[in-house]
Amino acid sequence: MSSFGLAVETYEKQLRDWLSKCPVCLLSPQVMLHARKGMAMIQVGQSFEFDERLHARDNPPNHLLARQLIQYNGKIKNPIIFWLNSSFPSDPIYQLHKQPVVHHVLRLGPGYTFTGVLGALKTALKAEKINADSIDWDPKKLK
Repeated sequence: MSSFGLAVETYEKQLRDWLSKCPVCLLSPQVMLHARKGMAMIQVGQSFEFDERLHARDNPPNHLLARQLIQYNGKIKNPIIFWLNSSFPSDPIYQLHKQPVVHHVLRLGPGYTFTGVLGALKTALKAEKINADSIDWDPKKLK
């Protein structure tokens, strides 16, 4: 295994431990967790299959968001978690959890919108002292 792969695996284990102890998240072992894009975009979900928009392929917004967010790995102190679950309501999307460590959660249920995700993401980035308004989020320009 490469050093990157080993680092990702270690980080994913640490994240899974934190989230399983969060009184709001309560991450179970069956839930998938992917942190290969770094702290700026951690994906969590029962199944990413019900929503094509979050697959690791090149379809928006996953690829577009990841390309914009990866530059902030190292500047972001607290993980930003994109949590996909078919039982989540479509609103509100953003939550800040403070136990056992501070982490931002974007709860994505059926019917969430790209605009809603961007609004929630901007809130998380602002909390991390990153000027999200300076980032061009127009999907047409990000291809």
